[in-house]
Amino acid sequence: MKIWIDRNKCTTSLSACLSCFGQLVRTGIPDRGCIMDYEDDESQDMTVYLKTGDHEEEIFIPEDMREMVAYEGWDKFVSFTPEFLSGRGARPPTE
Repeated sequence: MKIWIDRNKCTTSLSACLSCFGQLVRTGIPDRGCIMDYEDDESQDMTVYLKTGDHEEEIFIPEDMREMVAYEGWDKFVSFTPEFLSGRGARPPTE
């Protein structure tokens, strides 16, 4: 399965995002609001095209690693440090 995720479409915190992502990886059901598209390529492996903030990254999840990735979280498998709130950093904006 191939899944395109745009975290910028969701306002949850990183911890909520990781939990939601874990559920997606465990079930394989693309029913999350941040999913922009998906393709069932009949593979048990999963390729996630993740966009968050200004970052875009591809995460390949082999079938035998899906459970581990679901519990570890996508943030452990990207080359950048994700922001706590999508597109806004760890602190609330100042007025």
